[in-house]
Amino acid sequence: MSTAHKGTAHEEPPHESPTTSVDMVCIACPMACRLTVATSPAGALSVTGNRCPRGETYGIDEVRAPRRILTAVVPTDSTRFPFAPVRTDRAISRGLVRRLLSELYGLRISLPIRRGQVVMDDFDGARVIVTRTLPPDEVSPVGEPGAEPEGQDEVPGLQKIP
Repeated sequence: MSTAHKGTAHEEPPHESPTTSVDMVCIACPMACRLTVATSPAGALSVTGNRCPRGETYGIDEVRAPRRILTAVVPTDSTRFPFAPVRTDRAISRGLVRRLLSELYGLRISLPIRRGQVVMDDFDGARVIVTRTLPPDEVSPVGEPGAEPEGQDEVPGLQKIP
């Protein structure tokens, strides 16, 4: 005797959205693992392909709220060194990168500046700092007097071209 009933409506189980996934390369360590971050219909995230625990954290963070350390240049008041390299001291929301770049490009800083000097104190919880002392105390720009370090005409392993 069959338990199926002919002529009665059959209820379909509730339709669940399929699991979605994103492939990416992890930049949390030098191994550059190829990650797959899957999101279940319930919103749970799972990471595969990582060879260290940092990969799992990176993959989840990259899907939920991607952040970036920003490096850029800021205009200076110098014709000799027209730009100064800067970076954020911590990651900021990827969605704020364009706004920060716009603000940085609108600045004009005066030389001299020192590595580590703060250019912007708080942007999304990050400070923007200078990454190079300008003008450099230890080396003159190429082609100017004093560009060659004194007493070091020859560098080991470097051949001079006549």
